[in-house]
Amino acid sequence: MSNQTNVAKVDEFTKLNTPKKIGYACGDFACNMSWSLVGSYLVFFLTDIALIPGAIVGLVIFISKFWDAVNDPVIGSLADHTNTRWGRYRPWIMFAFIPMLIFNVLTFTTFPSWSTTARTWWGLGMYFILVLLYTMVNVTYSAMPALMTRDTETRSALSSYRMTGAFLAMTVLSFMTLRVVNYFGGGAKGYQYATIFFSLLAVPFFIITCVSSKEIVKIDDSKGEKVSFISQFKTLAGNWPVIQIAIAYLAWGIIQGGMTFRLYFCTYNAKNELLYANTQTLWSIMGMVGAFSVSYLVKRVNNKGTLGGVAFSIIAAASIISFFLPIENSGAQAIYYVLQAIVGLGTGMMLGNVFGMMPDTAEYTYDKYGVYAAGFLSTFINFMLKVGQAVSISGAALILDKVGYVPGGEQSSTVLFTMNFGSHMFVGLCCIVAAIALFSYKLDKKTYAEIVERLRQKGMAN
Repeated sequence: MSNQTNVAKVDEFTKLNTPKKIGYACGDFACNMSWSLVGSYLVFFLTDIALIPGAIVGLVIFISKFWDAVNDPVIGSLADHTNTRWGRYRPWIMFAFIPMLIFNVLTFTTFPSWSTTARTWWGLGMYFILVLLYTMVNVTYSAMPALMTRDTETRSALSSYRMTGAFLAMTVLSFMTLRVVNYFGGGAKGYQYATIFFSLLAVPFFIITCVSSKEIVKIDDSKGEKVSFISQFKTLAGNWPVIQIAIAYLAWGIIQGGMTFRLYFCTYNAKNELLYANTQTLWSIMGMVGAFSVSYLVKRVNNKGTLGGVAFSIIAAASIISFFLPIENSGAQAIYYVLQAIVGLGTGMMLGNVFGMMPDTAEYTYDKYGVYAAGFLSTFINFMLKVGQAVSISGAALILDKVGYVPGGEQSSTVLFTMNFGSHMFVGLCCIVAAIALFSYKLDKKTYAEIVERLRQKGMAN
């Protein structure tokens, strides 16, 4: 019997079948049992349930988000240098998702009998650990499509399916969170039990992703330049595709601060807490439609940036119109449902498309700098997202505190205006900036094909 190892080349440009795309998408459904729960409810939980002053909550979020942003490039670089029989990125998901879900529950656990100082330190500590574990899972999950195929349209399809899974999770959370919280008695106990429920729901979906998603693209590190972690930052100099996507992510992160206001806006401006749950549910459903449409729309454009620019423009228009609605009026609330559906559609298109743009920058960087750094680039782009979130989400809590927000009480006209402006006009203006960045994106399909051909000629791609 021959001892020769079978070294037959794998078609790295494979077009993955639908079950594999769904299997990959299950991971973002699972991730959003933490991400969307934190993004939509953590600030409200800390101010109105844990009863931590808004200024302190803002500081907690600000510090933890910057901690999140700083550890991203470190995790990405470590993942790029991981080499196991399971791949580079998949092992991180396999071994980190259970601890992440445990700290997801602990983050939404508070003890009313404790002092404000003790509750604050508990909230800060649990959230610090959660964001580190979430980085280990989600950053490597985001980088994985770069090693699942080199086919650019299939990567976009993976992104489309992924974001469909994400919006399905958001739909479940939007419809069920407050209802599950109330079912378990509301307050601290209600939020803790609801988080346990959603965290357990995530487990089988993480398992499906780990089992079904394989990394088939082989990177011969001997043919690339050996660089240290610090040296990897040199690949960002003049790397305009990465910079433009990072600008869009920064804008999207800042937009999260505006969206943090929405629960307050629906509760106090519209005096209808379920308006938030209902419009978020509709927003998520339309987000699924928008995300899924990307797998078809991307085949009909020469430049993925065009789709992202259009999507951000749609969000901007609907958000700015929403600002001018007399939301306390039932007729205006009906229009608000329509506008939030449009925002959801645009958001799904945008996220489904932008996540599909990110893996292509790995080949661009490999060709230009001789360094394969899909994980590092993914974490840098996510770093910009989290910087935006750190500033805006913490800023939302600080601003509310400064303008005189009273938890559970009557709000002044200044507070109500701030909630409306932050939820809508602010979001619209940020989306305009992001649209401009993506409309100017230059890494089109023709350019990408030329890059891949050069890599093949150098023996750096199959």
